[in-house]
Amino acid sequence: MVDYDKMNQWMKYLRRHEDNVFNAIFFDKENVKEEDILSIIADVSNFFSIPQPEISSKCNTFAEVLLGENANKCELSYNIEMLQKTGINNRDAFTLCFVHEMAHQMLFRYRFMLFCSERWIQELAADLTAGLYAERHLLATGKFKYALSCQKYSITHPDGSLRKKIVECGRTYLERMSVDGETMMEMVIRMMPAFVYTHYHILESDWGKMTEELELPPSAPKSVCIEELPESNLLKQAIMKYRKQKDKDNGTN
Repeated sequence: MVDYDKMNQWMKYLRRHEDNVFNAIFFDKENVKEEDILSIIADVSNFFSIPQPEISSKCNTFAEVLLGENANKCELSYNIEMLQKTGINNRDAFTLCFVHEMAHQMLFRYRFMLFCSERWIQELAADLTAGLYAERHLLATGKFKYALSCQKYSITHPDGSLRKKIVECGRTYLERMSVDGETMMEMVIRMMPAFVYTHYHILESDWGKMTEELELPPSAPKSVCIEELPESNLLKQAIMKYRKQKDKDNGTN
């Protein structure tokens, strides 16, 4: 007789690091509540031996950490609905999201000076920290990597394809190793130069594309010929119906 529970657990284990839309959105979802998030943030803070941040569930982006003059005092805000829509919908995925944000707190005063955009490098370093943390605590990375991979490069963040790659770099590097929080951050600082140099052409290319897009004037809206749309198009059906009614009304008058 087939034990479906064990089979489902085995399938969950096999796909834990696969990043695709089906695994991220539909499989292995958990009901993560506000109290679970508080517990996750407390666990991450304890591992890295840093003060717990002030927490706010009101945020205009997925999540962000706001640092003052003193890195020991920071505010971590998040938008649980936005996170869930991108595939951050179980405890492991939420944990890696907050590890990423709190890595910014730990790297607050460190400057890598490896690329023209220090902000991009800081984001990659936070992603690397998430990958190392995932392997150290045996967390699934698939959902987190998928959420990253959906993000296009911007003035503040490198492209998601590279971010996904550095998470996997950290995860595979730490296999079968046990380290504490301080040692992990030392590893991040050591590993970043090699990763940046081996992917420098990608960073440079994406940065060039991003700056060109910022300089381009907004494209003019394209005109649409209603008659050329297929008959099944709902917009065409509505407009044609309106035109017929208008012609009928004009004929009556």
